[in-house]
Amino acid sequence: MYHIKEDIRAERSALMLYEGLMNVLKDKKLSKVTVSDISKVSTVGRATFYRNFDEIIDILYWRCDTEFARVLRGFTESKPDLSEEDVLLKYVLSFWMKNRNMDLLEILIEYGRTDIIYNSFMNHADIVMKYVKKIGIKMPANEYEYFISVRAGFFVGIICAWMRNGKKDSPEKVAEIISRQHDDIISAKLII
Repeated sequence: MYHIKEDIRAERSALMLYEGLMNVLKDKKLSKVTVSDISKVSTVGRATFYRNFDEIIDILYWRCDTEFARVLRGFTESKPDLSEEDVLLKYVLSFWMKNRNMDLLEILIEYGRTDIIYNSFMNHADIVMKYVKKIGIKMPANEYEYFISVRAGFFVGIICAWMRNGKKDSPEKVAEIISRQHDDIISAKLII
């Protein structure tokens, strides 16, 4: 796991380690990367690595968590109309598909760590849940987690399919496909 203090210096070191890892991954598979490789490229010492992270994958987990906190805060700050179907999913898809950090998700998917993507989404679900409650959407308390977990699961599945299909569809096109399929399911045109 990662354990980065909330101060500029620690966050800067973590970011340098992340950028170092991403540079090393251009030439090496994740399973072959060492802390020394990352330390050399990032110019951040091994002691700093171990102060912030337990293992190399934790760098990716930290960055994924950081980005999901950012996207979900951005979503709620945009004051979305939640009566619009799948507005959260569309927003998150657009953020990642247009984001310069898409390579993070690609690496996690390539190495079979979609659990990190899902968990990072869920780790920050409270940001969305507070907004949902604030605007007065009522649902039984035990259903809030289902609300966000369905979207997190859809996101992981959709982003994997988008990558397998060559990343050629825009976020808007993917949202259109998902919306159309949803409508087809509702009107019983599509059997699942």
